[in-house]
Amino acid sequence: MAVRMVAASAGSLYFVSMRIPVLPRLFPLLAAALLTLPGCYSREDMKSDSGTASSTPAETTEKPAVEPADGTAVAPPPAAAVAGPLAAVNVFLEVSGSMEGFMPKPGADAQNTRFQQHVAQFLSDLNRSPAAQRKTFYRIKEKPYRDSYQQLETTVREGIREAASSTSIPTILDTLVSHYYQPNAVSILISDFIYAPRNAGAVPYIKTDITDALNRAGRSDLAVSVYGYTSDFHGAFYPAMKTAARKINSCCDTDIPYYFWVIGPADAVQRFDIALLERQPAQQAHFGVTYSQPAYSLLDKFQNKGAWYYGDQGASKRTAGASYHTVAMQEVSVSQPVEFVVGLNMKALPALYRDVKYLKPNLQLQAQDTDAKVLDVFAATDDTRNSSGPQSQYTHFVKVRVTRVGRGARPVQLVLRDQRPAWVGQWTTKNDSNINQVGAKTFALSSLLDGVAGLYTNEEEKPVFTLPLTLQLAK
Repeated sequence: MAVRMVAASAGSLYFVSMRIPVLPRLFPLLAAALLTLPGCYSREDMKSDSGTASSTPAETTEKPAVEPADGTAVAPPPAAAVAGPLAAVNVFLEVSGSMEGFMPKPGADAQNTRFQQHVAQFLSDLNRSPAAQRKTFYRIKEKPYRDSYQQLETTVREGIREAASSTSIPTILDTLVSHYYQPNAVSILISDFIYAPRNAGAVPYIKTDITDALNRAGRSDLAVSVYGYTSDFHGAFYPAMKTAARKINSCCDTDIPYYFWVIGPADAVQRFDIALLERQPAQQAHFGVTYSQPAYSLLDKFQNKGAWYYGDQGASKRTAGASYHTVAMQEVSVSQPVEFVVGLNMKALPALYRDVKYLKPNLQLQAQDTDAKVLDVFAATDDTRNSSGPQSQYTHFVKVRVTRVGRGARPVQLVLRDQRPAWVGQWTTKNDSNINQVGAKTFALSSLLDGVAGLYTNEEEKPVFTLPLTLQLAK
């Protein structure tokens, strides 16, 4: 990785009317301020082959981005603005030495990587998108450097001109949350997210470091969406764990993961995800984002079994577009079971929660005094989509079986649990020093995301959604 960023807030100077000249009074203040500025640290793994730390040439043509002063975020927009485009989107591309293999410099035998093709297309889509009013682009070195869209796209296509020597993921995250957070806006960090601890003893604290970095600014509605991708990689790989080598030249025979982290207020993160990232194939994990309840209804003429009908008030009128949530069973037993299907329209939810592989273990039926259970969860097919029946309105279906129910109306709930997706563990390694043998994995990825999840441990576990139904014996 690369870049330890330091944010310094400037205090205000107040002047009173005196005969003492102003400039001489300022010199001691300026000197003191310069002496107290903290410096950046350089990570050992980015040393030159001779063993001494490599130096980055002084830059005379670029200036660090001016960070918005903490606490001076733009006031919340009116409700009408929230329903429209986002006020701002900030894109941060990490340009450390560990990212050079994703963006190799062009040459006679150079080939574009999938990272270059993907990120260039994403930047183009964002730059043209009406989903955000203002788009701002940055490179992350020892601090954010502001670029134009054309400048950042050139970096992606033609390689990193001067790679930064070190990065600190917690410091980057702290900077984004403290200084670039505002209502109705998001920040996107593009990075390999290789968090190299200072030593092996620091590894157990990765989770705590990430939680503290995201929590330091005290943003109560902070949400984070993580999107994982893989790309071919042509360059030097700097492992976080250096048990075999500090640097692997001419790497890699395996794909290397990289990530988009979308950070901001929960509503803004959800809207950005839907507008610009849901169409891209990616692994996903979402933290602190809330979603509206999907539309749903019982379907009495679709794969049903047994003697039952809609028990909702006014159901006999069969109003067009109506939804039904009460199963009235004329007879139910082990020998005469009732089976019914619930249709769900989940098109507004992220792809993670629409994936049948995720739904089958995590969409559960909660009930008392009944043995109702989920038999199957399946997605819409061409037959259901082209049907003239109400099933054409739904993207997913849940089949439920009942053989016993108590007297009176019995409330039940379909609940989708918000669980860590399996890919996170599959993409995690404890040792990346032999990355070609390990494969497309990221050092301590699970710990990084444990740190994000740590922001929400004081809250009761919230499901993605809860859908109430009622089971009752026919009167």
